[in-house]
Amino acid sequence: MTLAQYTEDTPAGKILTYLRRHGEATIKDLEELLGISTTAVREHLAHLEAKGLLTTRQARGGPGRPRLVYSLTPRAEDLFPKEYDTLVTLLLREIASREGKERLDALLEAVGKRLAEEYRGQVVGDDVEERLAHLRVTLEARGIPVEVTPDGALQVFACPYHDVAQEHAGVCIMERRMLEQVLGERVEIEGTIREGRRNCHFQITRSSE
Repeated sequence: MTLAQYTEDTPAGKILTYLRRHGEATIKDLEELLGISTTAVREHLAHLEAKGLLTTRQARGGPGRPRLVYSLTPRAEDLFPKEYDTLVTLLLREIASREGKERLDALLEAVGKRLAEEYRGQVVGDDVEERLAHLRVTLEARGIPVEVTPDGALQVFACPYHDVAQEHAGVCIMERRMLEQVLGERVEIEGTIREGRRNCHFQITRSSE
């Protein structure tokens, strides 16, 4: 299992995996797990706490001072693998099988409209160039590398729906329709990552043209 920068064979990765399996752990539990000193365990825990990945509570298990018990925060869940693409692909496959391709395309278009509503508040401007600039910033804030070419085209260098789009080309159409609604201009697809290109190229046609 890969936990982003915390691979399973590192002390931090072992701590995260242990807590994911067992829910909670004391410093003593982690000393036994890692085979290192209390001080070394505390250093790893302090690092993970500083990253917002661990939370603590005090627990009494007998006489003496309460013990600190460590567990994962909700933020730590993002480190573990997710199968969203597999789930979405299977759902779309099932919809196409039961309802037909036209029904699937209509649903994807509705999703595109929802996405446009989500982006629209962040993509503002009196002209398309300004809206493109805001869209670029918004997409890159979500981890999607984007460039706006001198002729005003939008190049997207990472498909956020890559695995799903391999089976359902309608996802690319959904993205095009979303861009049209956000930018308020006609958009054409001139190549996609799905087809083996290095980027998805969306050409914007201004109303004045």
